Amino acid sequence: MTAVIDAPPAQPEQQPGQRVRNYRDVFAWPTTIDSVSGDVYLQLGATVDALIMRAGSGAEVNNFLARHMLRVPIIVVPGDPNDWIFLTQPRTTMRMSSWGDLVRTQIGWKRRRDTVLLPASDNVKEGVRWLERPQPHMTLPPWTTVADAARWASSPCGTW
Repeated sequence: MTAVIDAPPAQPEQQPGQRVRNYRDVFAWPTTIDSVSGDVYLQLGATVDALIMRAGSGAEVNNFLARHMLRVPIIVVPGDPNDWIFLTQPRTTMRMSSWGDLVRTQIGWKRRRDTVLLPASDNVKEGVRWLERPQPHMTLPPWTTVADAARWASSPCGTW
């Protein structure tokens, strides 16, 4: 006889304080808790940065990075359409033309010290969630690597 399990057993939801400790201890990310909502936020700029794009563009960029054997933590922000947030190392200098390419292709970023809502690790269906979860001891890709992948994916010929 074969048993079929439709869903994995429910795991207890992590409390915000535990999530902050996990993100700080495991990933060394600067996080804060919203005292009213209990949401956990990642502060951008010093340790981690992010590029933001629409789901369609994000899928192309993620595919390009995966083909080059790079994994990037990606947060999905629901909307119409969804936004994907690619977490990277802190941004570095780029030529003005590179910044222009990102703007032209609607790739965005936040200012240093802005925050991004981090999903609960057990959330896979609704609200802000991980598309690609960060892994312990994972080195985030350089900002320019993800920016260049976004520029490549948006090019009609696939090259710059």
